[in-house]
Amino acid sequence: MTTANNENNDNELKISTDSLTSEILVTIDQLPIPREINPKEWPRSKKWKTVALGSAMSFISPIVSSMVAPALPFVAADLGFTTEFEIEMALSIYVLAFAVGPLILAPLSEVYGRRRILLIAMIIFTVFNAACGAAQSKAQILLFRFLSGFGGSAPIAICGSVVSDTFAKNEMGAAMAYYGLGIILGPALGPIIGGFLTQGLSWRWLFYIVSIVSAVIWTAVFFLFPETYAPYLNYHERRRVDKLAHVDLPKPNVLNILRDAIVRPFVLLFTQPIAQVIAIFIAFVYGVLYIVLTTFSALYTSKYGEATQISTLHYFSLGLGFLIANRFSGTMLDSMSMYMQKRYNTSHKPEYRLVLVIPGIFFLPIGLFIYGWAAENTVHWIVPDIGIMFFTISVGLSFQACNLYTVDVYNRYAASALAATTALRSFAGFGFPLFSDSLYARLGYGWGNSLLGFIGLVLIVPVPILFYIYGERIRTRSKFA
Repeated sequence: MTTANNENNDNELKISTDSLTSEILVTIDQLPIPREINPKEWPRSKKWKTVALGSAMSFISPIVSSMVAPALPFVAADLGFTTEFEIEMALSIYVLAFAVGPLILAPLSEVYGRRRILLIAMIIFTVFNAACGAAQSKAQILLFRFLSGFGGSAPIAICGSVVSDTFAKNEMGAAMAYYGLGIILGPALGPIIGGFLTQGLSWRWLFYIVSIVSAVIWTAVFFLFPETYAPYLNYHERRRVDKLAHVDLPKPNVLNILRDAIVRPFVLLFTQPIAQVIAIFIAFVYGVLYIVLTTFSALYTSKYGEATQISTLHYFSLGLGFLIANRFSGTMLDSMSMYMQKRYNTSHKPEYRLVLVIPGIFFLPIGLFIYGWAAENTVHWIVPDIGIMFFTISVGLSFQACNLYTVDVYNRYAASALAATTALRSFAGFGFPLFSDSLYARLGYGWGNSLLGFIGLVLIVPVPILFYIYGERIRTRSKFA
């Protein structure tokens, strides 16, 4: 009998690399993870500390994407940029790295844990931001901007999964909203900070100050940010226990696991209808957002005759819209899910996250129409600001609900699914601003923004409605959902 038990134990310990690949990706609910290391069982203070640090990392990273906008003329003069395309590339190439980084870094976090990848990526971000400040040529600043964006993409791709690692579904809306404050306020505040720092110091100090702040955040993360990925924690706890029992647990074939993890975002993006449509939805919204971010200050300097510093203050209207969407959607996403569960006598369904998006998505074309025609006719500056506020309310609601929907649908593959959507939206954020000058030169602000609004009305407004109706049927046919 003892011999049989020993054989069973030996068989259990001899995990093949193929089965270990799937074991590392099993959800926390299916693992016999000890309560004391289960992130969902942590004290609330520890959970919120983790969210706060994730939000800080996710704030400093996207702020760099837009803070360079008001400094571009000075960068161009110092480094010899000669065409509008080159100048826009200096801004957009950072966002291009946001498309590449998540496809590598997010899957790695499912193998090596969230904490380790975030720490390494933040070092890359900090070092190459400082290098941007010291750049002496066009080639250097383009290369360093790309590499800093690669490192800075990690918090955007990973920290949403950190929230899902630590919070139960009925708390995730509020937690994701507080985490998302960093992501949404960064791009809006970046140009304001960039304008005043460029005027008071120089464009080089933009990058130096960001690197200093990033180093401070990195230090806090190193000492205070815990590992949150349950399969990673459980696997290493198992190794520790077996080592104490003088049993050797076979090491996994890391190359096989990495191959599967890195390929998975592409598989989701090219084979999963929900991932595909959500990625296109967010990509369009994100692309239009970056057109606004890169041209907003220029509107007020060229058409309203304002100084650069004053023109950047209008970005507060973007931040206000984001803030309204964030505060409104936070607890409402959870409350709406609870209401729908009671109304239909069901458990939580991912589609319940989309209820708030359905009315909110109409604010996107409405906001663009108001903004575009007010700017075209040089109506009082408050009117285009109001239009942009409506637009960013829609953007904030859409991002919040779609990210939660993606996490709910692809729970065990959340990091890979978010990486896929982040990659596509970042390609849009890179590409859309490159044609913004020609768009407004040919059509003006009125018809230019109206065109974007009409495309949004046809392309993205139906998405949350269709997924609310048909999403469950699509999920049941997916091996990943």
